Amino acid sequence: MEFEMTFRLIFGDRAKCIEGQQQIAKSRVMWLRKALSKIESELAALDTTERHKQMLLGELEAAREAVDARQEVQWSLVYSLLRLVGRLLGYDFVRGAKCHTATYWQTVPQNLNSVVFQGGDIMQDYYDKKNAIAIRREVVAHLKKQGLSDYRVALVLNTTEHEIKKLKNEPIGEASAA
Repeated sequence: MEFEMTFRLIFGDRAKCIEGQQQIAKSRVMWLRKALSKIESELAALDTTERHKQMLLGELEAAREAVDARQEVQWSLVYSLLRLVGRLLGYDFVRGAKCHTATYWQTVPQNLNSVVFQGGDIMQDYYDKKNAIAIRREVVAHLKKQGLSDYRVALVLNTTEHEIKKLKNEPIGEASAA
């Protein structure tokens, strides 16, 4: 099951019921290559320094070469992937120096997926937007009480003056997603 769970983490249901393929060298190599290709596209899109990206892709290439060597015990693959994990965590220069900081954030759809996969309400995105509008209304009211103009409030909230006026003037039940 470890084999299947590893590839389901990356490929989801496309890797369902593949546990028996671990024993077949050709299938095992195919799944490893697919995973390394997907990881490569993710690494290429990372927002990091050129050197860090170059080192990450170099470690991935070492892992790919180890897979292609098709040794029975692929320690070189294990070591390559361990180095890749270390570099993803920010370690560099083979001195134990942490030169980068990993940062993770979620887009709105990713957050909704997390909520749903944890058994939450599929409407959570709607509720969050509705709550966000109510909170924005409160912030606008607070800033207006401090004497800021609609223009300055819009500037502070990085939005338009039109949106500020809508937030101020719309009845609470009719709020549209901003």
